[in-house]
Amino acid sequence: MDRPKISIYIATSIDGYIARKDGGLDWLDRVGGFDEDYGFQKLLNSIDALIIGRKTYEVAATVPDPYPGKRVLVLSNSLNSVRKDMELFRGDLTQLASQLHSEGIKHIWIDGGVTISQFLDLQMVDFMTLSVIPVILGSGIPLFNPIGKEHACRLISSQSYPSGLVQLNYEMQRTEVFLNDK
Repeated sequence: MDRPKISIYIATSIDGYIARKDGGLDWLDRVGGFDEDYGFQKLLNSIDALIIGRKTYEVAATVPDPYPGKRVLVLSNSLNSVRKDMELFRGDLTQLASQLHSEGIKHIWIDGGVTISQFLDLQMVDFMTLSVIPVILGSGIPLFNPIGKEHACRLISSQSYPSGLVQLNYEMQRTEVFLNDK
């Protein structure tokens, strides 16, 4: 493989939203306070870099050091600059992954609804961890944008927690079916 391993790790409501329409994330607090990090530290320890979208960046930028010691790339066509500890990227994601690989990056976490869908569309995602929060939001920002392709996933593990959160770990399969061929 001429690119790093790429993983998704994201929380979603039961009905598939990653944020309220206004970007609000307060509903994630439903599973807080249980002395459980749901594998987040393990993920952080395993990655070399993060690629996040503009909206995720706007949330992360409010925290002094949101991803300590990690290289962070922000995908945006509308921002002119990002904080000094992060990098702005515009361009081809396949080339970006190859470049990061040549720079020694071995594992990337991608975050943000649009960013996740872009990487899925390019078939560049290897693993996906979905943490399903026990709430139905009814509306909001969807986890996936339309990508025009069906992607097979193989369940590696699932775990339920006392908080009601259920975590699903998938390996992405390399076969694809084009939806418009049906």
